[in-house]
Amino acid sequence: MGIFDNAEMKKAKRQYKEEMKQLGEAMKPTGKIFMCAKWDDNLKVISIGSMGIGTIVKYDTIKDVQVFESVKEITSTKSKGKEKRKGVVTRAAVGTVLMPGVGTLAGALTAKKQSTGESEAVTSQEVTRTIVLTRDDPFKTVLNIPYNAKLEVKLRSILADNTNQTTQNAETPQIEQFSSSASIADELIKLKELLDAGVLTEEEFAAQKQKLLQ
Repeated sequence: MGIFDNAEMKKAKRQYKEEMKQLGEAMKPTGKIFMCAKWDDNLKVISIGSMGIGTIVKYDTIKDVQVFESVKEITSTKSKGKEKRKGVVTRAAVGTVLMPGVGTLAGALTAKKQSTGESEAVTSQEVTRTIVLTRDDPFKTVLNIPYNAKLEVKLRSILADNTNQTTQNAETPQIEQFSSSASIADELIKLKELLDAGVLTEEEFAAQKQKLLQ
């Protein structure tokens, strides 16, 4: 029983990776954020990451977008010409952060200075923010992404569209609605299977793929 379950899981992962690969190759970016993300509003997919190692996310799988903030206190102590530093995580905040910036914000947001006759201690705070994306995915439902203000705006825009679409679907339950991105992805997978089986040549596969993407 366990062996069969493991085999089915491996097969499902192969199919999943193939689908993501096909979507990545089919993307024609309609927008991008340098070294962070690119997306195709027609295919309805976004690739998060850079240097060819982005994670493909379908728009309709995005369920929640949150921003986590953690604050670390850093204390520097100088004593007779020597300096010691230590850091302590003090708190974590959940929700949208309104301050601008990308990735880690480091600096003396609040600074405290204490001194004695022989030593002086300065405490500052380092703030790190992370986008936490929750999606409907069979293998990895939560993605932790270094904070980028533009990326947060884009992801929240996609989430808002998903919410509106869900509301419309609830108002017309008798009508089956399928996203164009899902249909195209399914057709691409079928074409790849025909190519692997030798039914289609490379030229025929390329021609059929081009027709789907037009």
